[in-house]
Amino acid sequence: MGCGRRCGCWALSELELERARHQATLEENTRFQMHIKDLRDELATLHSTVGELERRYSDLSARYRTTVASLDDVNDTTERLKDHSSDLVDQNRRLRANCDKLEEEARLLREELDEARGRAEDEHRRRISSEVSLTRDLADTERKFEVKLRRAHSLHDLDKQHLKHDVDRLQHALHREKKSHQMTLRKYHRHYPFTYCLPHHVYNCHVCYPDPMLLD
Repeated sequence: MGCGRRCGCWALSELELERARHQATLEENTRFQMHIKDLRDELATLHSTVGELERRYSDLSARYRTTVASLDDVNDTTERLKDHSSDLVDQNRRLRANCDKLEEEARLLREELDEARGRAEDEHRRRISSEVSLTRDLADTERKFEVKLRRAHSLHDLDKQHLKHDVDRLQHALHREKKSHQMTLRKYHRHYPFTYCLPHHVYNCHVCYPDPMLLD
């Protein structure tokens, strides 16, 4: 018999190719899982950044409200001191200076608060956009992986069926060859009943071949 699809070498070769394809599928699966993990880590980092900006915005809002309340108190005090005597002029001047300082601080805090609010809104929009993109990429990656995995399983099952068919065919051919060989031995012993056995130095050795009909 020649090599090819009629011998066991072809079945072993196909089995090695199937093992290589299965190993490649496992490696691609590992890469996809690492990519999914990286995407999830990036999404967690974005959540942490947005949470930090929200906490900072809350802190700035509280400071701004406190400053506005202090400014209102200073304004009320200033209005009451306008009716006092000249002994309170210096104190009034100091309060004015303090009021101006508080107003400047309130203005700076308002600007910082507006800037922080803008950054928080921008970061929120970027986070939503990133979440949508990451979710879409994750879904696409999982879908592609599932399709490739199903295809790999389908090819694996198909190759197993082909290999089983070829193995059955080879076993059947081997069985026929054994039958043919047995028939050949029977014919040989029928035509040449007295053969010289070198190991036992006798003709028609019944030790090695007690009965050609029992070779089955």
